[in-house]
Amino acid sequence: MEKSQRPTRYPQLAKEPLLTSTLRANPENRLLAKVLDFVFGIGIQAFFAFLGSPLYFLIGFLYWGAIDALGRGQSPGKWIVGLHTVEVGRGLKIRFYQGVVRNFLFMSFSFLIYLQSWYWNLLLFPVCIGLVLETFFIFRIRSGLRVGDVLGSTRVADYKDQHTQFVEQFLKDDDWNAGSL
Repeated sequence: MEKSQRPTRYPQLAKEPLLTSTLRANPENRLLAKVLDFVFGIGIQAFFAFLGSPLYFLIGFLYWGAIDALGRGQSPGKWIVGLHTVEVGRGLKIRFYQGVVRNFLFMSFSFLIYLQSWYWNLLLFPVCIGLVLETFFIFRIRSGLRVGDVLGSTRVADYKDQHTQFVEQFLKDDDWNAGSL
């Protein structure tokens, strides 16, 4: 089957308007997934920086570009909380360049925290403001899109598979909530 004839996995997302769609992932889950991804990415970069390797810049670029293009469009954080990233036009997982575009601020922040000069630290403030705005947009805009989603033509949606359903069932279990394990 040719690439142009391939059916989209999520046609309902491909048909929805980008900015006014009501199909959105839970904002708290998106934030938790991004925090998990950030901790994981910083850990990988810190490992290479600790070894004294300048590869931590390249690792950071590859990590933030490819993280949402893995598997079913799920980064490790999105996989844990049951989300995935899809390209709006095709309804399939995103491409590497879309990952770079949508995660540019996170990539910039992960680079800047390792640089040890005052003029690089001046750039850290506007990047932090951008990250705060991205978080604000996730919670306050009806479609739940952030600037990176709009620029990359991507959308984050719920994706419940077997592991996510198991985790949800485990957390809903009355014995677990009662603390009688």
